[in-house]
Amino acid sequence: MKQLSILLMTTDEPYRQRALTAMEQAGVVARECTTPLELFGLLEEVDCHIVVLDLSELGELGYAVITRLRGAADLGIIVTGAQLTLEARLRCLQSGADACLPSPVDERELACVTVALARRLLPTIGAHVEPDLPTDTGRWELRDQDWTLIAPAGVHLSLSANERLIVRALLDLSGRSIGRADLAAQLASEGEAGRTTGARSIDVIISRLRRKAELAGVTLPIRTVYGSGYLFANP
Repeated sequence: MKQLSILLMTTDEPYRQRALTAMEQAGVVARECTTPLELFGLLEEVDCHIVVLDLSELGELGYAVITRLRGAADLGIIVTGAQLTLEARLRCLQSGADACLPSPVDERELACVTVALARRLLPTIGAHVEPDLPTDTGRWELRDQDWTLIAPAGVHLSLSANERLIVRALLDLSGRSIGRADLAAQLASEGEAGRTTGARSIDVIISRLRRKAELAGVTLPIRTVYGSGYLFANP
């Protein structure tokens, strides 16, 4: 069983350590960082269900971080901060946050809010854990002119135009990584006019594709390669 996993970003070292302890006591796997750069780097390396952001020292950048998180991945987002006025909290929620807790917030309350948010947003993990999905050991393949991705267990996933192009590119290099920029370039060259092709849009497409597979009861073997891009781990 895999536990609920979070990333906590704050520059307040004493509070960070207390919060990590409270999360551990609540059965949550918590990792820490101090800057948005570290945060987005960790998100490429580890599985994460919820991000807790301390916006006390970020100013306007904080809202941009929330917006980027909301657009890039299926995450719960909790915001804390010493200067969270009513207007600031409303703006955080409008930017994509799920909850706002003005500082000082007791670390035990933060842990409880985190678990409660997980129950609401991620019902498959219950209060603390997420059941492991079946791991397929055979090969994945594309059919129906590459519009259908078939898992080794026989599950069929219908693909959108963007998903089709990305999956085909990854399968062509099965076991080897391909960069976001290369995937974006392929979408730009083969896709329809007006289709979003930025590197960040690749993350959004793959995140949605992973969720589609999870809802179908299978684990999609697309791996994030830190500092590079993605690979399709097809045996």
